[in-house]
Amino acid sequence: MTKFRKKGLIIAVAHDINLKTNESLEELELLCKTLGIDVLEKVVQRREKPDPATYIGSGKLEKIKKLCDENQIDVVVFDDEITPVQQRNLESILKVPVLDRTQVILEIFSKHATTYEGKIQVEMAKLVYELPRLRGKGFYLSNPGAGIGTRGPGETALELDRRKLKQRIAVLRKELNKLKINRENTRRARLSSGYYLVSIVGYTNAGKSTLLSALSKESDILVSDKLFSTLNPTIRKVKLPSGRCCLVGDTVGFISKLPHTLVEAFHSTLEEILYSDLLLLVVDISDPFYKDKIAASYDVLQEIGAYEKPKMLVFNKIDALPEDKVELIRYEYPEAVYISAKHRIGFDDLFLKLESYFKSFDVHLNIKMAHSDYGLVSKYFEYVRIEELSSSDGYDFVQISGPESIVLKIKNILDSRTENNCFKER
Repeated sequence: MTKFRKKGLIIAVAHDINLKTNESLEELELLCKTLGIDVLEKVVQRREKPDPATYIGSGKLEKIKKLCDENQIDVVVFDDEITPVQQRNLESILKVPVLDRTQVILEIFSKHATTYEGKIQVEMAKLVYELPRLRGKGFYLSNPGAGIGTRGPGETALELDRRKLKQRIAVLRKELNKLKINRENTRRARLSSGYYLVSIVGYTNAGKSTLLSALSKESDILVSDKLFSTLNPTIRKVKLPSGRCCLVGDTVGFISKLPHTLVEAFHSTLEEILYSDLLLLVVDISDPFYKDKIAASYDVLQEIGAYEKPKMLVFNKIDALPEDKVELIRYEYPEAVYISAKHRIGFDDLFLKLESYFKSFDVHLNIKMAHSDYGLVSKYFEYVRIEELSSSDGYDFVQISGPESIVLKIKNILDSRTENNCFKER
C-alpha cells in the first residue's frame, strides 16, 4: 500500500446476507480500488431497514468507530446511497470522511472524463448529487463558474452556495443541450452514410474497448483494466471478411445501482445506443456473477429505452475459464458468441453472426446490369452484397442486398443510365 493510497472500510446493511450481498461488496471494493482506496475490511449488518439517523445501528457504529481509530482509516464507504443527514451524523461520530457508492462512482467518472462533453456531464451529475447535501456544510464553491451571481441582501453563506449550485447546473444543462445538437448533426451524417451501426454495450470492465480495438485493428483506443475507463462513445469503421463495412461504437460501461444523476447527465451519450442497428452485449464469462451482470445490463437498456433493440450476446474472456466450464455456459446460451477479444479467438463465429444480422436488416434489389454499370456504382460495394443470378446477352441479372438508403442510391444511378426493370423486396 503506497502513501498515495487511502485506507478504507466498506459498510452495508442487508435484510438477508447472501451471495448477492457479497457480490455487491466485492464490486464496491473494485470501485474503491479504482479510486485509490484500499479496503481493509467489509462490515455487513443484518437489519430490516437502515437507521434513519446513522444508517447502521449504534452497536455496529461503535465497532466501526473502533476499527477506524485502531487502523487509522482514511475513509468509510457505504454500499448504498445514504441521506445527507446520515452522512453528516456519521462523519461527526467517526471523524473521517464518509462516502456512499454513488459518490465513489461519480469520483471515478470525474477522474476518467477527458473530453469537454464528458467533463461537463460529470460535473453536472456531481452538482445535482451535492445540492441536497449542502445543509450544514457552509462551504463556498471553489469553482462555481465565471459570471455566476453575487450575494443578495440578507443571504446566508448556505443560501449563496445553494443558489450558485443551481445556477451552475443551469449553465451546464444549457451547454449540454448545445453539445447535444452537435452530436445529433454528427449522428445524422453518420446515419446517412449507409453503414450499419453496431454498439458494444455491457457491464463495466467486460472488455468492450478491447473488442473494439481488435475489430478495428486500431491501437489508439484506450484499453484499461480499470472500471469506467471509457466514458464517451468511440466509433470506428470495421471491415468484415466479406468486404462489407460497418460502424462499431464503444459505450460507457453499465453497473448495478447506476446513479440516476449519471444516467440523466450522460443521456445524450447513452442515446447513441438508441440509434444503433444492433447491440453487442459483452459479458465477462470468467465473472462468477455473470448472470447478475447480464440482468443489470438489461436493466440499464430498459431504463434508456433500448431494451427492444436487436441484441447479440457475446461472452468474452473465454481464455480465462477452463474449457469444460465454457461448454456448460455454451449449453445454457447456445445462441451466444464466445470469444477472447484479447487473443482474437472466436472472431470467425462473431463475423458470421454479424453478417447474418445484417442480412436480416437488408433490402434486396433484383436488377439487370451491363458490365460497364459496375464502375458507376463500385464506390458502394463496401456497403452491399452482390449476387449474380444469371447472365445473358452481355448483361448480368443480379441481386443487390444492403441498407435501404444505399440500395436506393444504386437503383437511382442505374435507372438514370439505362432502362431497367427492377424490383425491391425485403
